[in-house]
Amino acid sequence: MNKTVGTHHRIAVVSMIMIALGELLIFTGNVTLGVAVHILNLQMIIVSMFIKGGETDQIVLDKQILQALLLLLQLRIINIVMPFFFTMTLYWYPLIYSPLFISIYLVLRYQNASFDDIGMDMRNLHRYIPLALIIGAVLAWVEYQIIHPEPLIPKLGIADMLTLVIIMFVFVGLVEELIFRSILQTKLQQSVGVCNGLLMTSVLFGVMHSGYGSVYELLFATAAGLIIGYLYQKTGSLPFVTAIHGMVNVLLFGLLPYIP
Repeated sequence: MNKTVGTHHRIAVVSMIMIALGELLIFTGNVTLGVAVHILNLQMIIVSMFIKGGETDQIVLDKQILQALLLLLQLRIINIVMPFFFTMTLYWYPLIYSPLFISIYLVLRYQNASFDDIGMDMRNLHRYIPLALIIGAVLAWVEYQIIHPEPLIPKLGIADMLTLVIIMFVFVGLVEELIFRSILQTKLQQSVGVCNGLLMTSVLFGVMHSGYGSVYELLFATAAGLIIGYLYQKTGSLPFVTAIHGMVNVLLFGLLPYIP
């Protein structure tokens, strides 16, 4: 391994450690310091992109992992700071996730990723969607027992539920699955192996739920990440895992809080 390969690899490792550190600070109530660590991490990744060296396959792969971490940090920073400027409502989510579509597009374009590369496979949806709804319902019920969130809609009306479904599937579910599964998990698996890549992505997915302040939620989110990541690994279907993710959030923040 030459010096440049080692440099990018070490930066990726340090970046993931810093993500965990930032989330630990947020988990313990030090939100400002946690955000500062995330911002410092983001700047470190941006600077690392200017490190010169021969574009070997390993260097390119390490840079792609760093780009995935950059997306993850962008999502987290915006997610944390947005409530300081807007009242936290359902319509807060499109404000967070819409700009990420641009960043994701740029990263995928830079990586020359095709629709097949990101799992945009519409085959077998007639089997995947019903299964996704069942898995999503089970995960949502378990998570609700842990965090008992307040509903994001004022009532169980058709219009409110339809709005929630659109936002949780098209914005939250799709964006997070593109970042965590289509990009980050795929690149980590290419770099450190299938099992290690799945585990590392799932742990990062788990620690990103530190804002709930519950160790059980961190453990659950990590386990859920393992399940969803494994299903993506086996099926290669982004619509499948997006449907699972969206179903979890629709039930968790829409239906379950209204069930006695």
